[in-house]
Amino acid sequence: MAKPRTPTKKARVSGTTLKDPARFKGRKEPANPNPIGAPYKGMTPAQVKVWKEYAENMPWLNASHRLLLRQVSILAARMETDAEVGVSAMHALSAMLSKLGATPTDESKVDHPDGDEDPDDKFFH
Repeated sequence: MAKPRTPTKKARVSGTTLKDPARFKGRKEPANPNPIGAPYKGMTPAQVKVWKEYAENMPWLNASHRLLLRQVSILAARMETDAEVGVSAMHALSAMLSKLGATPTDESKVDHPDGDEDPDDKFFH
């Protein structure tokens, strides 16, 4: 089975577009996708906390990820409050995090800048 495509925004954050620009040359994406937005109204405070944490830590998320992030928030909050979270729920959470690009393996591929320096500054000076 072929490896799933890396979303263009995630590739920009990780530096993949700089390393292999030809790979992303012909890709089309929405010019101005809607942001992830606020958590759903019916979510519990624990779920809202997870939502905000993940939305802040994954800047490539947009409105098309809302439902998946809601499911992640529900399961992750349940993991915090329910000692009886089953193996299947943990596998589901892991799979959803992978789809959002939030697993430890994906995290290791993201190029994090040192300190407060903006990595885009080099293009403007």
